[in-house]
Amino acid sequence: MNDSRSEDSPAIIPAVGDGADRPDAHAARHCCGEQADVGAERVRVRVLGSPAILGVPDGQHVRPQAVEFLVYLIVRGGAAYQHEILEDLMPEPPHRLAAQRLHTYTYNLRQICTRIGGENTYLQLRRHRYTLNREAFDVDLWTMRDAITAAQRATDPAARAAALRRAITVYRGPLADHTGYLWLAQHQEAVTREFVTAAVTLAEALADRPAEAKAVLDAAAHHHPDDELLAAAVVTTRARPS
Repeated sequence: MNDSRSEDSPAIIPAVGDGADRPDAHAARHCCGEQADVGAERVRVRVLGSPAILGVPDGQHVRPQAVEFLVYLIVRGGAAYQHEILEDLMPEPPHRLAAQRLHTYTYNLRQICTRIGGENTYLQLRRHRYTLNREAFDVDLWTMRDAITAAQRATDPAARAAALRRAITVYRGPLADHTGYLWLAQHQEAVTREFVTAAVTLAEALADRPAEAKAVLDAAAHHHPDDELLAAAVVTTRARPS
């Protein structure tokens, strides 16, 4: 999606859209994974650090562009309109060709997810909007953000600290690190801010335990050694009596 690799040029596959431009409703449901969820397992996806779909069976081909598409949807909270996807991920090809490629990546994702988790509704397409079934996935970024939300809502200090620990523990590096996705920068910065803020907030909550607070900040600084907020928090923590 960042280039014109030959893998991006599959056989022509009809673009999937709303009912009016959907020639085969059954094929569309199959492509987008709209199947019964009987016996299905959650598909684990890592996007913090190097992105990957975990547990892919040997011999199952995973298109890099399909992974990028999945990461994009995850970062967007699980949904995006087709025109947004094409503008951000495939701005250069003509619209029809880009839509055909997107259909291919969607089909590849459906195959992978079904091989891992069984028949389930993994990705839906309604009125040109692609939506992931959040219940079908276990995603580290969503785990981190859910924990941060839980910490913000907690009234008990211990529960708040525990939620912040969950948030920072799942973090393994910058969002989609070393991928070079053209659309990534602002999202990567936003996720970094969320992580750093969680780490600093936890360190502040551990003010009476400076050794633990320092360990939290040191672990965060390992991922972002040049972050000014982290550096300032480390200085403050070291100034506290042990």
